[in-house]
Formats: sequence, structure tokens, C-alpha cells
Amino acid sequence: MILVTGATGSVGREVVRLLHKDGLKVRALSRNPEKANFPAGVEGVAGDLLKPETFQAALEGVEKVFWMLPLAADFTFPRIARHSGIRHIVLLSAATVEIGAENAIARLHFNAEQAVRESGASWTFLRPNGFMTDAYRWKDSIRSEGGVRVPFGDLSIPIIDSRDIAAVAAKALSSDGGHERKIYTLTGPEPLTRRQQVRILGEVLRRDIGFETIPDDIAHEHLLRHMPAEMVDALFDLSKQGQRLSAVLPTVEEVTGRAPRTFKQWAIDHSEAFR
Repeated sequence: MILVTGATGSVGREVVRLLHKDGLKVRALSRNPEKANFPAGVEGVAGDLLKPETFQAALEGVEKVFWMLPLAADFTFPRIARHSGIRHIVLLSAATVEIGAENAIARLHFNAEQAVRESGASWTFLRPNGFMTDAYRWKDSIRSEGGVRVPFGDLSIPIIDSRDIAAVAAKALSSDGGHERKIYTLTGPEPLTRRQQVRILGEVLRRDIGFETIPDDIAHEHLLRHMPAEMVDALFDLSKQGQRLSAVLPTVEEVTGRAPRTFKQWAIDHSEAFR
């Protein structure tokens, strides 16, 4: 049995689908499984990763886990999972770990990786660079205003489709060997700025979409209203070190046997969300 946490998210839901498609026994953890519409044959269970008493029963009979770190950054899950008999944990981490623990965002994922290592279970770490699904944040302004205003508009990163992250996760979970103690840094096929992403969206939607980069001082002030100061500082630090995260890597194709999807492919597949 394989347990997938974060099973209603863009990565987790696809991991569930791929494992189920391969004929594996899958248990999908979410807060409201009755609303999740998982594939027939998938066992949906209710649970909150921040409340061990709600998910411990879901670990019974499970050998492998896909762990999606909760936003509240609770690191107790790997220890509890291992104590319940879990042999292998596939963690969705982030490429920002490679920046160094001085950065608050990098430190969050570093601590998650360390918790998995210390649990005693075998592990695989997935470190995606940036998500194509972040473009969903623009859909309301594209619909209502015909434009996008964002910070760091010219930062170039090889963002990746969540479906490609899930494909690597499914390979690591479905195989009986070869992925233990492996760190997979995952990228899309090309580095893109947000400006370029908006241009591609415009081509797919066949409309002109305006674009404006928010100046750093204004962006800093706005972000402080919505997140802790150390996280805001971490975002600006990442923007300055962007070139360290700009390399395109062959990892997705090496693990799955096919090239990662382009942002244009993603935009075509999800265009209705922006119309």
C-alpha cells in the first residue's frame, strides 16, 4: 500500500492517478476525501498532517509514502510514519535547498529533508525549481483587467509542470529499487521569465495581455502584509540568486524516459482557467 499526502493538490492528485493507473494499491489522504473525487479503487481517507491523531490510522498497512510538507512546517510526520512501519518516504522538497539554510525558504525544506533522514526510513527527495501552476495566480487579473502585475518579472527559471514532478514521484514509489537515497533536482525544458510566460499565455489565448513588473520597494511593502518578514527577505534573496537556479537539467527524462512538458503545453492544457 502507498499513502499519498496532499492528495488533492496539483502534484499529489497526479501521483494518485499514476499509481492507480499502474495497478498499485493507493490510499489518498486529504482533509475532505468525500469531496476529492478520487479514481474508483483509490481509498480516500480523512486526515490533517498537523494533527497526528487524525492520520495515524491511515498509516496502517502502508509501506511507502509521498509526503507533501504542510504549510505550517510541522516535521513530526516522518518519525511517526517510520514508527508505523513505513519503509520509504518520497518527499516533495524544493531546489531552493541548494541556496543554503541562511535563506528561510531553503531552511524550511532543508529541515524537512533532515527530518526524513533522521526518521530512519529510506528516502527520495524531489527538488523542483519553480511551478508552472504558479501562473494560476494571474487568472483573475487576466480575466478582469487584461494584464499581469508581478514582482521579479525578469527572473529566469526553468519552471516545471506538476505532472512531470508527479511522474518522477510515481517512479520512485512504484519501483522496488534504484531510487533510495537519491536527490532529484527537477526542471522544465527551458528557463523562462514571468514576462515570457505571460507572452506565451497571450499566444495561446490569442489576445494581448499587458505586463508590468512591480518595483522592488513596492513589492516588498505589499508582501509584508501577507507573509512574515523573513519569508519576504528570503524571496528577495532568491530573486538575486536566480542564476543559481537557472540551469536546465535532464533529470525528468532520465527518470521517466520522456522529456518534460513545455510551458506552452501547460498553457494549452489549462487555457480555460484564463478565459
